Amino acid sequence: MINWIMKKSGEIALKTDVGKLDLARLPEEVTEIKDISYIDDNDPAHKMDIYLRKDGSKKPILIDIHGGGFISEDKAMNRLFGNYMAKLGFTVFEINVRLAYPEWTVFDQIEDIDKAVRFALERVGEYEGDTDLLYIAGHSSGGVLAFTECMLSSSPEMLADFGLEKRNYKYKGLITDCGLMHFHKSSLAYWGMRKMIFPKCYKNDKRYKYLTAENNEYITKLPQAALLTNSKDVLKKMTYYFDGVLTEKNVEHRLFEYGKDGHTGIIFKPYTDENQDVLMKVKDYLLNA
Repeated sequence: MINWIMKKSGEIALKTDVGKLDLARLPEEVTEIKDISYIDDNDPAHKMDIYLRKDGSKKPILIDIHGGGFISEDKAMNRLFGNYMAKLGFTVFEINVRLAYPEWTVFDQIEDIDKAVRFALERVGEYEGDTDLLYIAGHSSGGVLAFTECMLSSSPEMLADFGLEKRNYKYKGLITDCGLMHFHKSSLAYWGMRKMIFPKCYKNDKRYKYLTAENNEYITKLPQAALLTNSKDVLKKMTYYFDGVLTEKNVEHRLFEYGKDGHTGIIFKPYTDENQDVLMKVKDYLLNA
């Protein structure tokens, strides 16, 4: 019953959150290409949106993954964020995945992301993208999904354990925004979430250890990472945790803690002067380091 209530609450949250977006703030210079199927099944969970500022120049590519606790939301929530990253010069692929519970799990979502990225890179020439400048971002629960996808390009061993095909591409950098960067928080809510998003006996699944940064033996191969949070982010301690793991493992990264817009601030209001400044700092860090 509790799981059903959480799922229904997530469905309601999507309508509420999308309604908060001030779409009058969409930048006019950005082109939107909506609802492209990256798997030929016409499932809304297997669609992506593409945002870019068409000018004939090659652009860094940003794969972006929405939040929602793995069980709710979709790419529409990140529409403003994707547009403003495109305004900054990226070709942005905003992707949907199958939501966890009751049928799908986090592992299915990771498989979806793998397929979406391969699809995007096969066609990126149509959208002025430069495959040598490939980045990935994730908000909230999308943070750990982005981290895992990024690591899969750095470790053939991980790819094999996930049963995924070999890759000929790697990420140049990772962005986590207010990331849900571990699963082991001791609370009833997180216990319920784990029961919903993982299959039975998941702790014995060799794939699980890769999702927890401190247990990922290949983490030193992670490319540079930008970690975003703010004083009102309810998951701020998780960003601190991830920062601590990366510091201990000597992984190049930078913590960006600015403002007080809360957990969804930069997603809902990327157009504010403060958030524009943060995004520019992140872009400069990733592209110029």
